[in-house]
Amino acid sequence: MHAVMRKLSNGWIEYELENDQGMCLRFLNFGGIVTEIVVPDKEGKRENVVLGLEDVEKYKENEAFFGALIGPVAGRVKEATFQKGRDVYHLQANDGEHFLHSGSEGFHKQLFNVSLFEHEDRVGAQLSLESKHTSQFPGDVSPVITYIVTNENEWMIDYHATVSEMTPLAMTNHTYFNLAGSSNDSIHTHMVKMQSDCYLELDRALIPTGHICSVEEQPAFDFRMGKQIGEGLATFHGQLKIAGGYDHFFLLNEHTSEAVCVWDQRSGRVMKMKTTQPGVVFYTGNGLDGRLALNNRKTSTRHAGFCLETQGHPAALHVKGLPSIWLKPDDRYNHQTCYQFTTV
Repeated sequence: MHAVMRKLSNGWIEYELENDQGMCLRFLNFGGIVTEIVVPDKEGKRENVVLGLEDVEKYKENEAFFGALIGPVAGRVKEATFQKGRDVYHLQANDGEHFLHSGSEGFHKQLFNVSLFEHEDRVGAQLSLESKHTSQFPGDVSPVITYIVTNENEWMIDYHATVSEMTPLAMTNHTYFNLAGSSNDSIHTHMVKMQSDCYLELDRALIPTGHICSVEEQPAFDFRMGKQIGEGLATFHGQLKIAGGYDHFFLLNEHTSEAVCVWDQRSGRVMKMKTTQPGVVFYTGNGLDGRLALNNRKTSTRHAGFCLETQGHPAALHVKGLPSIWLKPDDRYNHQTCYQFTTV
């Protein structure tokens, strides 16, 4: 087990967490951005399995949110407004007329305070911000996010926060995975199994309509028994045409020990995900357009990676029946997501 840090030429700090099995996670204090996760394939070959930018300076813009912590509110807020009692809050419209991933004041643009720790069976880093007020939301939020790498090849993310007054809070991480490693394979042949019976329908602006769809009636969205990503994309379902692929919030079934399992048959790598969050945005990198060079000899082409953004959804600010994302001062935000890497 070891945890190390090194200062970059632009003043940022890169941290490295490595377990006794050779799994290694690298991230920046800027935005908590995960730049690499190195794990072995079925032959023991260790490769990076996340998309990261070749030029670290490009993270200052990071329009695709590569590897970043997203908060206070992840996702799109309809018409960049929400209401608290009689007060209407107007947010930064940075995605057409809507508000995406907390805009220019989001966590992905912040320098985190980082403290490292090492234990016998795990190594980690605690990322925190001073009590932070933004012009976007009521009150102050004090987030503490912990990255942990265990000897079971797990990457665990613990999310904690307190607030000074009732405010929306829905944090996540926006890492793009590609289990094929350094090859230029797309994610089309990745198999996905997901314990979800329903998802949120989107309108043409990628805002949930309020309709909760059953995957039983929409086979392209039914991953309960396992499905190739490319098989789903090839159906040309109307919802997939709108988004250019999957960019949908799946409500996870309760009481499941393993919410999502993804595997790449060629490399034999498997990633299992479990979470305390009520759902996950399954995103297939539809907005990647090849303009950015990546750090594992890949190009950032469409469907080069997928995200599993575990979170509550901001549609709950406008749609009844969804899990609430409001947090009161007397409560604490406590959630955990765990990604475990194995092989077959």
